[in-house]
Amino acid sequence: GRRESYKHYPLPRMRNTYIDAGKDNPDDLIKGVKFGIYAKSLGGGQVDIVSGNFVFEVNEGYLIENGEITYQIRGANLIGNGPEIMKKVIGVGNDLEIEKRTGSCGKDGQYIPVGVGQPTILVSEITVGGTQI
Repeated sequence: GRRESYKHYPLPRMRNTYIDAGKDNPDDLIKGVKFGIYAKSLGGGQVDIVSGNFVFEVNEGYLIENGEITYQIRGANLIGNGPEIMKKVIGVGNDLEIEKRTGSCGKDGQYIPVGVGQPTILVSEITVGGTQI
């Protein structure tokens, strides 16, 4: 568990998320997608630590059509189950980047710093929620 300060009680929560670099060229991963979403930046979300179910907001995302990034999308969410999604990772890019800014994890009124780092990854399928405008 983590807590904001000694004045707060510990809670199970996010610390750092990291996926190591793979061997795939990120451009080749995108070229292999017939129809999908390129989620360049994720934002707020939540995870049920018992079931592994999650939902994350796509801060910056684009439609992929026939291997080409086409239109910017808005209001999308990625929804799934962490252990199940990890089984659906079919490509890992060689472009590992650690975020230079620190994010935060908020829970029960407490906010703590978190770090994120990962390369481009290709997932064979994931549920995308949102509204079409």
